[in-house]
Amino acid sequence: MESENVTLASACCNRPPAVIEYTPKGEMFHLKNGLRCYITGSKDSKAAIIHSYDIFNYHPNAFHAADIFADAGFRVIMPDMFRDHPVRMEMMGDRQKIMDRLNAVGTFDNLYDDYKAVKEYLVKDEGFDKLLLAGHCWGSCMSMRFSAHDADFLGAALFHPSLVNSADFYNIQCPVILQPSMEDPDWSVEYKAITEKPFGKLCYYQRFDDMYHGWTSGRGEWYDPYIKKRADEAFANAIRGFNRILDARS
Repeated sequence: MESENVTLASACCNRPPAVIEYTPKGEMFHLKNGLRCYITGSKDSKAAIIHSYDIFNYHPNAFHAADIFADAGFRVIMPDMFRDHPVRMEMMGDRQKIMDRLNAVGTFDNLYDDYKAVKEYLVKDEGFDKLLLAGHCWGSCMSMRFSAHDADFLGAALFHPSLVNSADFYNIQCPVILQPSMEDPDWSVEYKAITEKPFGKLCYYQRFDDMYHGWTSGRGEWYDPYIKKRADEAFANAIRGFNRILDARS
């Protein structure tokens, strides 16, 4: 990842995850290749979302976020792409250790087969023909790269993207709901380029200048009513965007 001229938000190195509790509504299971996954929402949902967590793996907020999409009418699968090897607390503050871990377990080239297996499960085992992507931090990077390699996805919700570069935006093949924080780079030029694509009218951009990197995922202190309110706003934007995309394809 480092060689791809990506941007790692400083918060990824320095801010620890929030200490918070949540009881997931879905269930865990394993794909045929052994990949552990969390799945939630009805099998009769209007579309399925591949939901990619941030660098803290199965944090309580990751389950909560997946359930928020499920409660809005989507089938949501969240694979454990790190295979239980996330960034650990003892790595906080050491950028090189974090990058070493992500390069070891979190590059798209290494995970492409796993992502294809997740998609295959949704299509062949559960019968979904409408697929979407959602990702937080590192997960946004994976969502963007999966879209660049596979034109079947109808849209992608990108929350405070990290570890991405300009090429990731130019290569994406579907509408995006892009929502960076105040600590993330200014992607407005790249977003404009996306809106000039044939699906550009279905894209959405909102910068949360009062929120820190990770507020919708592992660093989200959702016990703070204002932070939870702003996280809910971001999820509502994504859900509204996904519904617009589905309506346009119906």
